[in-house]
Amino acid sequence: MKSLPCSRTTACDGSSRACSCSPRPTRRRCPSLSNATCCSARRRRRTPASASFAGWRPAPTGCACATTTGSRKRRWRPSRPPGRGRRVSSFCEEPAVAALATRERSAAQLLREVDAAAQGDGARTVVLVVALNRSDRIDALARSPEDRPVLDEIGRRMDAVLRPADRYAFASREEAWVLLPGLASEALAELASHSLIQTLSAPVKLAAQAQPIRLRPSIGGAWAPPGSNPGAGKLFAVASEAAAQSLGREDHVRILRVNDDHGSGLRRHEIERDLHEALGRNELEVHFQPQIDLRSGRCRSAEALIRWRRADGRTVAAATIASIAEERGLIAELTRFTMNTALRHMAQWKAGGLDLSIAINLSAITFGDATLPELVAQSLQIWGVDARRLTLELTESTLIRNERSAIELAGELRELGCRLSIDDFGTGYSSLSYLPRFPLDELKIDRSFVQTIAAGRNDHRIVRALVELAHAFDLDTVAEGVENAFVETRLRELGCDFAQGFHLSPALPPDDFVEWCTNRNAAPRFTESGSRAIP
Repeated sequence: MKSLPCSRTTACDGSSRACSCSPRPTRRRCPSLSNATCCSARRRRRTPASASFAGWRPAPTGCACATTTGSRKRRWRPSRPPGRGRRVSSFCEEPAVAALATRERSAAQLLREVDAAAQGDGARTVVLVVALNRSDRIDALARSPEDRPVLDEIGRRMDAVLRPADRYAFASREEAWVLLPGLASEALAELASHSLIQTLSAPVKLAAQAQPIRLRPSIGGAWAPPGSNPGAGKLFAVASEAAAQSLGREDHVRILRVNDDHGSGLRRHEIERDLHEALGRNELEVHFQPQIDLRSGRCRSAEALIRWRRADGRTVAAATIASIAEERGLIAELTRFTMNTALRHMAQWKAGGLDLSIAINLSAITFGDATLPELVAQSLQIWGVDARRLTLELTESTLIRNERSAIELAGELRELGCRLSIDDFGTGYSSLSYLPRFPLDELKIDRSFVQTIAAGRNDHRIVRALVELAHAFDLDTVAEGVENAFVETRLRELGCDFAQGFHLSPALPPDDFVEWCTNRNAAPRFTESGSRAIP
């Protein structure tokens, strides 16, 4: 027997598998804790078959056990304090493979806690998927060593917002998962989401970084009613889809109820089956979001948006409706329904003394249909609406996809008297060359520029440049996603013509829209001078 300087054994022949000096240790005792298996040994025992990580326990805080395999040595380094117990676990401070392994365990532990919380009764269990949308995405994907302080800062910010009972974990370097157990109402989940977005949106400034890292977080959530237990996998699947949908919303937050067809996509076949019948029975509705003249403060126009509340009370998202309609060949019928419904309301409003313009979105498939001008002409004739009051919104990708036919179709619509608008400008191909070639009347500034107008000087310059560009081509400008009074005022100062967003009003049912618009226009506002009013 030979003596070795080992902290766990003073006499060792080198053959014992329990000795840390052994070339292949498999199980040992932690020197700082009694009756506790060492963290590295637990990590080695995990096999791919144990996908649920059943029985895994987090490494004890302060454990400094070392594993020696041949000449390679890897030491467990304790993470920072968990912040009042909210953080499940952090990434391992080792790079590459070690960090990935630790991250998987962190997400797995949170999944188990979600399952445990969902088994309770009397309150709702909500999970959130936080997409960070980092400006340093390349460094994050490359697992740069400088990425660790960024995650630490994000963790500290989340700690400051969440309750002591809440939990979170980093599913990846670009996504965090959050558990909100025991909520009395799902509305509290929206409040928590907005608080997280507010605290995470501030730039991350680190001494090692030359430029601050900007986060543009979007959050999707899923909740299950009391007494139900859909499972963590289903909850996070719904939350992930909600996070993707949240990018198209003004507040970048989307909270869905599990098993509701409007978000989960888990019962998409039911929507496909019912959509055709719903169109035939006129079960769909058209809501209207006001567009405000920023110079006069009056409502001059609105955007028509499709809505569907099924007979069982569940709603279906507009994006889901459009997607299924395109896949199942129902987009022409959906466009006809939306256009005729919107024009019918316009005719009724004009008869009542409210003369407004309406904007309708057209999909790429619809705009590629050669019969579109005929459909528009027939609809205008049926309802007796002036074509100049109808604005058709197109995306940049729609115009560029088949430029020659698009120019011809746009020319025919313009001959009818309709106005054409380029939607979400700046997010597609963003080629300025098509602006003089297409008979456009309006440019809509994408919400991604509008929502960050107060965040930095560059965003301010971008919006100003877009407004000046549009006016140079004699186009009106409409800003989407206006969420507060400061942005509204700033857009007015920059010369933007029209604005829409939740700060002004969400999309409203026809009767509510008429009441809102009447009250808005009756109130004293700004001077009418200089207004580039829509006809």
